[in-house]
Amino acid sequence: MTTLRPDVHRELCAVVGSDHVVCDPQRLHEAERATFATRGRVHAILRPGSAHEVAATLRVASQYGTALHPTSGGRNWGLGSRVPPGDGAVLLDLGRLRRITDYDDELACVTVEAGVTFAELYRYLTERESRLFMSTIGASPEASVLINAIERGDGSGPYGDRFAHLASLEVALPGGEIIHTGFGRFGPSAVAAIHRWGVGPTLDGLFSQSNLGVVTRGTIWLSPLPKALGTVRFRFRDPARLAAVVDAVRELRLEGTLRSVVGIWNDYRVLSVEGRYPWQRAGGRTPLPRPVVDELARAWGGARWFGLAAVYAATRAQCDANLERVRERLTGVVDELDVDVRTGEPTSGSELFHEEEPALQFLQGIPHEGSLRSVYWRKLALPERLDPDRDGCGVLWACPTVPLRGRDALAAVELSERTLTAHGFEPLLALVAQTERTGYLIPMIVYDRDVAGEDERALACHDQLLGAFVRLGYLPHRLGLQSWSSLPAAQDDYDRVLLRLKRCLDPADILSPSRYDFRQGEE
Repeated sequence: MTTLRPDVHRELCAVVGSDHVVCDPQRLHEAERATFATRGRVHAILRPGSAHEVAATLRVASQYGTALHPTSGGRNWGLGSRVPPGDGAVLLDLGRLRRITDYDDELACVTVEAGVTFAELYRYLTERESRLFMSTIGASPEASVLINAIERGDGSGPYGDRFAHLASLEVALPGGEIIHTGFGRFGPSAVAAIHRWGVGPTLDGLFSQSNLGVVTRGTIWLSPLPKALGTVRFRFRDPARLAAVVDAVRELRLEGTLRSVVGIWNDYRVLSVEGRYPWQRAGGRTPLPRPVVDELARAWGGARWFGLAAVYAATRAQCDANLERVRERLTGVVDELDVDVRTGEPTSGSELFHEEEPALQFLQGIPHEGSLRSVYWRKLALPERLDPDRDGCGVLWACPTVPLRGRDALAAVELSERTLTAHGFEPLLALVAQTERTGYLIPMIVYDRDVAGEDERALACHDQLLGAFVRLGYLPHRLGLQSWSSLPAAQDDYDRVLLRLKRCLDPADILSPSRYDFRQGEE
């Protein structure tokens, strides 16, 4: 039963309708599950159906001092799922905000509400035989397109920096106000959806990775499906070569030869996607011994690292020219280099690469669950419907940002390998060349939550790993529920300014208290 005060419960029912105030203990318990141990408890779930209902809900919560925690798909696996940061919060579930309100195939943009999923947007584009595609993610197709971008999740294709290709936000504030960023605040505008900044000071960034407001709608910029798409796969055996490979990728990104995200994965990470933990070969031991990995790696020639890049082009000639430059730069740096080119007139649902291979789907904006299999690495079976929270999958993300420079990438990788192995976990590593200058190293701590003591061991590993990254200057680009207090104190007045903004916009401190909240600035 909900522990909301009766008067608060009554007013919230009046706002969203009693059918959309969830108090069932079983559903509340399900909302408290994550892929690691958490303490946050949920008192109720509210499911507003519009931005105005969101704003009215915030107004009621502010009036009574009721903490709210916004969520949408609830699939923030490895970073906290949908569990609130503190005990006794009410989940503000944006899943009913599912409208796609505008689509412009000429200017390549689409406006979506916070509940629209990657799968829904892909179906929408496919039904229209769109020649555009969205940057997708390697997680669940049922995740929210907009909220993942607001959280600055990494993506695919030329628009892999997804928050950088987002405009015209609609935001509900804790006081009940609704604002629109950019030119959207002036009402109907021919340029609101296609110009990020508008005129005057910009507020968009205040609501990204933030507890200052609830983003309910925004415009996503889309990429043209390429008429010529060249995929570049490479492998190398010597781990020390990683530095030279990263330097080559940076050069190709900076000069514009490669305009999209480049992914590099180690053999442990590839194994975790391809199958389950080889318990018999490992003799029941963890972490997986290096000799066993080497034995399994013979199937692919013994490579230790794997990479995938893509050239997106309007013509075959343009594609071939860029691919020739890629060959020139990577030859001699990697051991194997394979290129495949497809041409045609692709539309959503009829892309150039038809193979159901997760990597190829990722490059073309097709949502899939292929990469999600890795979180079941140490589980004995892979269910038909994947739900890591339900199935007791243990997964923790650490998200350090590194300069896209060979020596930095190598230092971060070696640190990850030492720390993860010392704590009894496989070093499942991915390095993503997210921009021309920065890379995201993504170490995964994957385990079985049904094994006693694993939660505690995994969290200790996470804390040590993240602390070591911070000391090296590789600060996280994204924080999970388990790591919001891990950052060093600001060396200037930034935290104090944020705190003043929080007190101004949310004086009752009801919106996700402590989430991305830098209380070091408190006076």
